[in-house]
Amino acid sequence: MNIFKLAAVAVLIASSTAKAAQFGGVEEVSAYLAPHYFQWEEFHQGERLLREQGWLMAAGGVARINLVKAEAGSLVVTGKAELFGGIADYDGQTQGPENLPVKTDVNYFGTREDIDLGWRISQQKVSMEPFFGFGARWWLRDLEDSMTIDRAGMPVEVNGYTEDWRSFYLRLGGRLDVAVTDDWRIFTEGGAKYPFYTENTVEILGRDITIKPDGSWSAFAEAGARYKKLKFSTFYEGFRYNQSPGVLVGTNQFFQPVSKSDIFGFRVGWAFR
Repeated sequence: MNIFKLAAVAVLIASSTAKAAQFGGVEEVSAYLAPHYFQWEEFHQGERLLREQGWLMAAGGVARINLVKAEAGSLVVTGKAELFGGIADYDGQTQGPENLPVKTDVNYFGTREDIDLGWRISQQKVSMEPFFGFGARWWLRDLEDSMTIDRAGMPVEVNGYTEDWRSFYLRLGGRLDVAVTDDWRIFTEGGAKYPFYTENTVEILGRDITIKPDGSWSAFAEAGARYKKLKFSTFYEGFRYNQSPGVLVGTNQFFQPVSKSDIFGFRVGWAFR
């Protein structure tokens, strides 16, 4: 008889737990376009070696799933995938020893993927969601051939090259969402990210070498609104990398200088759900 009583209590507890915490379902599936102004700079011993800047275009999608919905809050996973590319202006110099000034174009193409896990707390029309997550960014940085003038005033051909970058990073941040009316919502998010593994592979003197700069903390932020299914926002994203250890090729040592990237853009999207 005691066994049956214990079984009944267990069923009641399981039933109440299931009612208190359950799968919340898919909350959002959206696609967007994101024109953005991109800037890349490299420094050595405090001197700027180069600057690249120009408008790039991105296209991507976002999915949000409420994994656990409970009275105390919701466990939400957010995923984002994106393709980006375009042409930026290069203003820099050749590699030593002459360091001749060079202007050319740089072709960019890449992808990025982010996945975050957050705990959302809602109070009436306002919700807050601290989160952590991970991201990956891969891109090709293709410098085109160009011409410059040497110290004697003679034209010199400068060969371009392609860098193959991969960067994996940690994300920490928070989101805020406010339902202004039944049709209008405003949202914002911000935080910091840390690239914990980065590599840059480039062909030098007929062989591929891989350079691995350490990362530094940088910021990201977005603020926008949603009207029914239409979403629009502005955003900022930064990347910071320290100077890499040198890699010896023959008698020459190559390294990635201190590098930083700043991205300012707009997102316009449509929420299918």
